[in-house]
Amino acid sequence: MSVFNNIFAEARQDGAQQLGPNILAACGPILTVEISIPTSLAEVYTKENKQIPQPKIGWALIDTGATKTCVDDDVLTQLGVNPIDRTSIHGSSGKHEVNIFPAHMRFPTIPNFELDFSSAIGVNIQAQQVGGQPIIALLGRDILSRCLFVYNGPLGIYTISF
Repeated sequence: MSVFNNIFAEARQDGAQQLGPNILAACGPILTVEISIPTSLAEVYTKENKQIPQPKIGWALIDTGATKTCVDDDVLTQLGVNPIDRTSIHGSSGKHEVNIFPAHMRFPTIPNFELDFSSAIGVNIQAQQVGGQPIIALLGRDILSRCLFVYNGPLGIYTISF
């Protein structure tokens, strides 16, 4: 089982580091993610001698309020992935229709953890940024149902174990 601990630290006046609960509260539980074309499409590209698009890198925000994992639809469109279906979702702005895409995710900070999704929800989330890098995915309860997730707000730490 892979365990990933993300400890948020902030600089003190003397230059030393201290736990940063305010940083976790401001940023949320984020981790680096690479979004790429699904494995099945990569296999087709390889057979046809087509160049496989480079993955898009950004933040994934762990979102316990999301039923399904979401990926920024612009990221998937830039990768050349076409939607495979549509569905209705209920968000902060009410009910609306969105595209469903296949996608592949890799988490560079968690060894050997990659996922192929047959139905990631396409949403517009790139306007949200942390440290100048966009949030390009929301990890929903479909992923969280396979892991242990601990959010320790007072210490500014979260742990996710797959």
